[in-house]
Amino acid sequence: MQSPAARDPSDRLELKRPQGRFERWLRRAWWLHSFFALGFGVFVMLFARKGLAYADKLLMILPISWLLLFIALRFIVGPANTSPDERVAKRGLRVVTNYIIKNLYQQMFFFLVPLYAASATWSMASRNFWLPPLLLACAVLSTLDVIFDHFIMGRRRLASVMYGICLFGVLNLMLPMVFGMTHLHALMIAAATTAPAIALLSFNVRDVFSAKGLGLTLAAAAGLTIAAWVGRAAIPPAPLALVEGAVGHGTPGSYEGLPGKKLYLREEQLDGLRCGTLASEPGGIHDDLVHVWRHNGELVSRVPVHPIDDDDPTTVLMRSVPDLVPPNAGGRWTCSLETADGQLVGVVPFTVIPTDQKIPKEKVEVPPDGGVR
Repeated sequence: MQSPAARDPSDRLELKRPQGRFERWLRRAWWLHSFFALGFGVFVMLFARKGLAYADKLLMILPISWLLLFIALRFIVGPANTSPDERVAKRGLRVVTNYIIKNLYQQMFFFLVPLYAASATWSMASRNFWLPPLLLACAVLSTLDVIFDHFIMGRRRLASVMYGICLFGVLNLMLPMVFGMTHLHALMIAAATTAPAIALLSFNVRDVFSAKGLGLTLAAAAGLTIAAWVGRAAIPPAPLALVEGAVGHGTPGSYEGLPGKKLYLREEQLDGLRCGTLASEPGGIHDDLVHVWRHNGELVSRVPVHPIDDDDPTTVLMRSVPDLVPPNAGGRWTCSLETADGQLVGVVPFTVIPTDQKIPKEKVEVPPDGGVR
């Protein structure tokens, strides 16, 4: 008799074809699921801003959700919790847990993106526009099942970094909305919490709480906290956002809210120079705000601003005038809305031109967004 090993290799290939076909269909199904998750994430992103009226209440459940997520990452999912001879029940538990974590990542990242994008200042003079693209990249990666399951979740340290980014984004957003903290205090707490969370997910608990591990963890937390304080201008104070802003001159109107919107002012017509901004934050604005006037990048004045109308604490209208105007006022100007602690909310740019220079007609009026950011 002919041994099985001596049979025609085509017989073995024929036996493997159904399995290969199934794997191909399974792979296609996962890609279809990835596209569905991406589409649903875009839906969440488009409607996240409208749901902010209830976001302060919805975010109350986040600590419980993230505690469960931490337990799942630490004790159920990941390479340290797998073994070649694990039972079917444990493997099924890991698959279900991984699916829940993946969906939580997806919706949370897509929820964060528009809030941070609205709070970021999209200007060459700004440094805080880098975080929304990073959150968007994490959101897209979390929808790609093949990458998320086999590459990210299979590497605990990489999964921990992704968890840390999301945890930082959630805490930095949640603490001002739910507990009324200033954005700087929320930023410090979010930065200090990220390092221990990553350490506990990346290493054994015994190693983390050893003398060496505890020292390294505290040093990392202190380093991140100091970095956050030094680089606070590069972090958007989400969900605080500049809705609209404008610069005007001349005599104010009787019932003027924002001044007349202009991008260009003549140098001899700077009497009554003023800047108006309309800022919004769900749950109310808890930070002290200032208008920072700059001429050709140089600081002219820093003016504390206060709400003109307190009827709606979530949307605040403010106006200011610069303390002084330099003799040679021609050039580029900006009126920036910032927190008193130095986090940038938005920028209103304008240009002062000499008397003999013609104003470009196509640029006299500001676009519908007020020319802000």
